[in-house]
Amino acid sequence: MMSLTWNTFHLNCQRKSVEAETTVIITPKIVQDLQQVRSLIEGSTGELIITPDRANAANWHLYFYLGRLVYATGGSHRVRRWQRATKQYVPSLSISDILQSLEGVYNTIREPWEMQLLGHALSKGKVTLDQAKAIIQASTQEVFYALIEQKRAKLDWQPMDTITFQPVMVLSTDSTFQSVVQVKQKWHDAGLGHVQNMIQGFSFDLSPSIVAPDKLQAMVNAEALSRDAYQMLTKLLNGNNSLWDLSLRMKRSMVAVMRSLLPLVVDGIVEFSEIPDLTSPILGFGKNSAGVSKGMIACIDDSPQIGQEMSIILKRAGYEVITILDPLQGVSTLLQRKPDLIFLDLVMPNTNGYELCTFLRKSGTFQDVPIIILTGRDGMIDRVRAKMAGSTDFLSKPPESSKVLQMIEKYLVKV
Repeated sequence: MMSLTWNTFHLNCQRKSVEAETTVIITPKIVQDLQQVRSLIEGSTGELIITPDRANAANWHLYFYLGRLVYATGGSHRVRRWQRATKQYVPSLSISDILQSLEGVYNTIREPWEMQLLGHALSKGKVTLDQAKAIIQASTQEVFYALIEQKRAKLDWQPMDTITFQPVMVLSTDSTFQSVVQVKQKWHDAGLGHVQNMIQGFSFDLSPSIVAPDKLQAMVNAEALSRDAYQMLTKLLNGNNSLWDLSLRMKRSMVAVMRSLLPLVVDGIVEFSEIPDLTSPILGFGKNSAGVSKGMIACIDDSPQIGQEMSIILKRAGYEVITILDPLQGVSTLLQRKPDLIFLDLVMPNTNGYELCTFLRKSGTFQDVPIIILTGRDGMIDRVRAKMAGSTDFLSKPPESSKVLQMIEKYLVKV
């Protein structure tokens, strides 16, 4: 029974705290939260939605079948996580090939899309059952690693008559939590517990990048760093790889990766920053067979070039686009068409994004519509002012396809 699983984990953690003084983790807060909802989940089928304690962060989604966990997804790096797992266990798997084979029934794909694609790959013999299980287990373990860091997560149980996919395996919450806690314990035993204090908002989703290349070159010149190590570092620490990515690409444990980076962090050569998720493989995969739009998006910008670029990105993703060059004349268009999401330029000749955003928020029509400020001014003051005006988020110009689609996935696509 699930209640026994979670209670067993709780008791095991308490026992370890008595047996070993080096143990720093007793019971993750999320385990206590799960115990509170276990009576709802026990024997039931449905989805447990976990809202993180960080504002505007993506939710996690845990799927249960007859009270047993069968998949976990969501979070800020959902696509990166799934891509890592598939590359690790089925390097030859082509997601584009799977999508092409689904083109006729593309509009039938439902959440969680990973399991929909994996189930199709299984049916076509693209992956074996053991490979599918390995992918699911690796992905779920990463989700649980993020969950044990949560202190004030909100849990919402959504019962279902059935889930949208055929379960491939049953996951043990007990063993999954235990393995995650063991990883975290190894991290502390290796003397890396202070990293959380050194690096603000530290997580394995952060990306290390070289910010002082001259210092790194000086280490090579002083023979403190080999030429091969220098080339590897400059290739991998490009700001596009998270720590999870580096661990897989370097084929080293997270402890080994962080130990090698820590001296460079202390010397100010490497810094950590957040990076966006990759674009969902199903987002932007054309329109469905009936040619139905996924939704309507407005782009308000006095630059015809920006409007054209945004239109190309959004139409390729299957959205209907309203391009408005004159915001004052375009308000009536917005009221008539009622877009599902609005990209709004910050600086325009006759008005500005702050004023227009405030105006739209006062209208009942647009109170809950995501409004994304689109601008080249990306300072902290601009962000605070935009938030006060009622904007949902902030996107820098010039627009990049991946970032535009990630913003849509965050606020428009229901995950």
